[in-house]
Amino acid sequence: MFAIKNYPDKITDEELDLYLAHGWYRMGQTIFTTHFLCFGEHFYSALWIRLNLRDYQYSKSLRKVLRRCQEQLNPAYGEAVIDEEREELYQKYRQCFPGMIAPSLLDSLQDGENFNLYNTIEFTARNEKGQLVAVSYFDVGKNSLSSILGFYDPDYKEFSPGLFTMLMEIQYGLDRGFHYFYPGYVVPGNPRFDYKTRIGKVDYFDLRSNDWIPLDETALVETPLQRMRVKLEIFRQAALAESMDVPIQFYPLFEANIFGYPALPFFDYPILVYGGKTRNEDGHLVVVFDPRSSQYQLILCSNFDYAMFYFNDSFVNTYKPDRHFLELILVEEVLESNVEPVMILNALRNARKGRSK
Repeated sequence: MFAIKNYPDKITDEELDLYLAHGWYRMGQTIFTTHFLCFGEHFYSALWIRLNLRDYQYSKSLRKVLRRCQEQLNPAYGEAVIDEEREELYQKYRQCFPGMIAPSLLDSLQDGENFNLYNTIEFTARNEKGQLVAVSYFDVGKNSLSSILGFYDPDYKEFSPGLFTMLMEIQYGLDRGFHYFYPGYVVPGNPRFDYKTRIGKVDYFDLRSNDWIPLDETALVETPLQRMRVKLEIFRQAALAESMDVPIQFYPLFEANIFGYPALPFFDYPILVYGGKTRNEDGHLVVVFDPRSSQYQLILCSNFDYAMFYFNDSFVNTYKPDRHFLELILVEEVLESNVEPVMILNALRNARKGRSK
């Protein structure tokens, strides 16, 4: 699956390392992965990144940020704390945050619970009066660190406090011999997350190789989503050449595996070619391109009857039905897989006629 969430009752340091090494990340008390994102009507690939701490050295510009902040602010590490002081700073930061963010610090870190499944450390920075101006929380595994949440007083934005707290998380790992630092994902085409790459040369989790490889300009341009768009356009043109007009549509409900019942096979591709309803009107025929296997697939899907329990009308109505597929669907069967669009096209034609492939 591209998007999935687990609900652990407990998690060991070794288990956290393993999750992180496969492109997973903590959200509240759960742990999840996703490889695509939707902000408004814009769809993106999410590239999970990590920094190898072995032989890592700060650049000259990063040393300058560290030195300036350490001279002006009093830094400290400690066990993770959620209290009124930190909640007040979080709310001040939240008022200026440009995107969606949890309503409270407790909700963000612990889903509102009074316990924490993870081994979490906090970094704090205070001004000369002892006032809290920046906080970050990071989880500790056996060999890995994962940056979870950082926030700061917007009045101190000139100090680059977001970058500073991340650098101090890295320093924690360097001082204690950790191997990897995981700052989350970057989103090619959306500059909000670009600051994470300022820490140095990072690797990203590649869906094709299922491994970590250096993040370069090619990876930022030829993203999984971009490959899917190109390949599906090739398929659409092949269909048009045979007088079959099938639209390419984005699918904004692709993260249902994260928000819905975890045991159900929700369709989780963010873009598809819609091949039409089945002959008996009970299902949908969709064509996708899988960037992991580099194959096209013809998939038989069915409607999920309780869609509005997870996605209300106001959310769905923000999307244009001519550009988006807005039915919440489940995967019933992969009818055909092939690298050649013509083979998928033949299978689609047969399925639309109600014949076996």
